[in-house]
Amino acid sequence: MSEDIRYGCYLRPSFAMSRAQAEIHDLLYRQYHLRGGGVFMPHATLKGFFRSDAPVEEMVTALDAHVASIVPFTVVNNGPIAYGNESVVINIHQDEHGARNESLQALHEAVWDALEPFVHPECDFTPREWARERFFAHLTLAMADVPAPLFDEIFAFIREAEPIGPRRFTADTVHLFAFRSEDWAGHWWETLEWDLLHSWRLRANARLAAAGVPG
Repeated sequence: MSEDIRYGCYLRPSFAMSRAQAEIHDLLYRQYHLRGGGVFMPHATLKGFFRSDAPVEEMVTALDAHVASIVPFTVVNNGPIAYGNESVVINIHQDEHGARNESLQALHEAVWDALEPFVHPECDFTPREWARERFFAHLTLAMADVPAPLFDEIFAFIREAEPIGPRRFTADTVHLFAFRSEDWAGHWWETLEWDLLHSWRLRANARLAAAGVPG
């Protein structure tokens, strides 16, 4: 595959959550000319950018097998937080009781199990990715291009919009994307383009179907 392509696998939020996330992206562009968060589709990362020489068909087959037994589950919107000192995200890592959302963690692990064998040994993003036990589920509002002197102001501005989207939504759709950029080693978000390659709809009877039991 071309060296300018990176792949990624993401959870698609519900319509209401996607719309709320996109509205913040649009407003941050209009008010602060921030583009880093809004160049993406609304999403929660399951496996971030990775370089691969494998055929897309093989990735799809592997993901077919690994997500086949995962059923839809509830994601809880815990509101915007500062993620480090350069990003603002909506925290969806915890469940209704404040504990790690184990269903979301299981989906993340399944996607990593499927795709990790296809990651190129010279991949520039995967070695520093927060994965497995370091995974923190979130929906990005601002990233990469937030000016440090304005970070506190922008974070406070975003918090004025609370609540951003519904308190909870159902996770039932997973997407595989291909990304292109003219400068993966630099400001990649300034030239980022993407294509949706494949979509999976999680099914309520997925575990039975994966075990060969008629639904």
